[in-house]
Parts: sequence; C-alpha cells; structure tokens
Amino acid sequence: MTYGQRFQHPLLRRFFTGGATGGLSALALVMSLAWMSGRNAGYAIGGSQALIRLIVERFAALGGHIRFDAKVVRICIENDVATGVELESGEIISADWVISAADGHATLYDMLGGRYSDAAFDNAFANYETFPSYLQVSLGMARDLSQEPSYLVLALDAPIEVDPQTRLEELPVRIFNFDPTFAPLGKTAVTCFLQTRNFTWWADLQRDDPPRYLTEKQRIADAVVTILEHRRPGFSSAVEVIDVSTPATIMRLTGNWQGSMEGWLMTPGTGFGSLPQTLFGLEHFAMVGQWVQPGGGLPSGLMTARAAMHAICRQDHVAFRLESSAGGVVASNE
Repeated sequence: MTYGQRFQHPLLRRFFTGGATGGLSALALVMSLAWMSGRNAGYAIGGSQALIRLIVERFAALGGHIRFDAKVVRICIENDVATGVELESGEIISADWVISAADGHATLYDMLGGRYSDAAFDNAFANYETFPSYLQVSLGMARDLSQEPSYLVLALDAPIEVDPQTRLEELPVRIFNFDPTFAPLGKTAVTCFLQTRNFTWWADLQRDDPPRYLTEKQRIADAVVTILEHRRPGFSSAVEVIDVSTPATIMRLTGNWQGSMEGWLMTPGTGFGSLPQTLFGLEHFAMVGQWVQPGGGLPSGLMTARAAMHAICRQDHVAFRLESSAGGVVASNE
C-alpha cells in the first residue's frame, strides 16, 4: 500500500492501494508479471475445469481413486501415527499416509482436534492476513461481446453497498470473450467480483434468515446489472442467466477459513517463506496447499504437494521420479 501511494494518477493509486492488491508485497506483483512474460503462467482455455480434468485423468491412469461428496470430519490417529480418515457418514478409510490439502484451520483444529499444536500455525492464524472473501455475480449474455476488453475495472460514480460493512468504489468485470468453451456462439459469459471481509454477516444471514439472504443476493445482482447497463445501454435486456455466490457459498462448498479466496495473502510480513508441512509428534501426516504456502493459487498446491511426496519417498526409501504424461522422465532423485 505504501508503494501504491507513490502514484499520482488516481486510477493507478486506487489499483495499487485498494482491496487485496493493496496488502500484497510489491515483489509478488513483479513475479506474477515475470511468470506471464516468460509463458510460465497464463489462462487455460476451459478454465479450472480443464486443469482439474487433466489432473483427475492422470491420477486415475496411475491407479488413483477419488471419492467425491465425501466430507472428512476426523483424521484417525493411533499412537501418534495418522492411520486414515473418518467421513461424515461414519465410514473410516485407512491409509499409510494422510495428506491434507483441505482448509488449514479445519485440518488443525477440527480434524486433528488441536492435539498437535504448532507455534508457526498458531501465529499465522492469529496474525497473518488472508485473502478476502467475495461475492461473484455471474451473467449469461445473449450477446457477442468480442469487441469488449476481456477485463475491466469500472470506477463507480457512487459506491456499491455489498453488505453493512462493505462499500466498493470499483467493479471488476471479467468478460470471457476469449474462451469459446464458456458460452454458445454469439453469447458471452460475464463475471463481476466483489470483495468483502464481512464473511460472518453473509454466513449468519444464510443460516438465520434465508428469505432475506435471497433478497440481498438479488439486490447485488440488480445493482451490478444497473452499473453495466449504464456503461452499455441495452446490456440488461441481453441477460439470460444470473447466478450470485456469496462468502456463505464459498464456506459451504470449500470450507475455506473466513471464506477466503486463496488462503494467506503474500504480504511483506509473510514473505515467501512457507509454513511447516508436518507436525511435531505426528507421524505419516503432511499438509499441502494454500495454507502452507502464502500466495495461494494452483502453483502453491503443486509445489507443496511435490515437496510432500518427495519427503514421503525419502522416508520410505522409494525413488522419487517425475514423469511427463508421455512417460518420459522429467526429473529423478534415484
């Protein structure tokens, strides 16, 4: 945020000081731009589902099995060794190793019952800043928006009220005119992203007053459509589908602590240092993902998972090999 204050142009200053961007380390932004410039990062046509599908197919080809719609409520432990997991249904699945890529707070304090406290994690959950939660308004447009920019941040004449504690002066708009898989020919998918840290208000509202919860979602959708109509008259008449997700949606579907979009924010205070992947006193257990590596996102999941598998192979005296989907060895530590 201090760096952003150096910009004199009001739009640039607003971009570098507002929302989650304002709390990021400046180096994180530079690295992201460097990755994209070096073609080491980008957008996958088909979105996250395209990446997920490839990972699932590869995992299945290697003999893996995935259980969907199976919520883990407890990590089973015998003599300080993780031996499996218990599902919400009561079923117990035994395992030689338990690797949690789930929400970090739920893993440590719910699934493990806080039995294996770790000073680094205790400090992180007490002091680290998370990425904010968000509402997403998704629109299906019966219109070809190929001439529009794929990403806009609209500066608003009047703030939009997201919830009692949150008013935003900008509306980020992603127009998926670059991905033909998201909508039929002649139509376009559009999403608007509204950040908030008032996750408890939305979760409480969804639980305690469902009718008002639906009313608030409709209010947000109407406000967003009105803003877009003001920018491009006739926009509202082309809206065919509207869907609104809230922090309550994020918490229900992902279990993410505080409804965070990506775990720990990479700030000057956190730097690039990772948190422990293992817990003192607990054997055959590891943690991976965005609650281990500040910055979140897919790269942190892959990097921490690779490190965990490398450590497991070393402990079990198994050669650690990375292979391409074609079967060629990319790296080997035999």
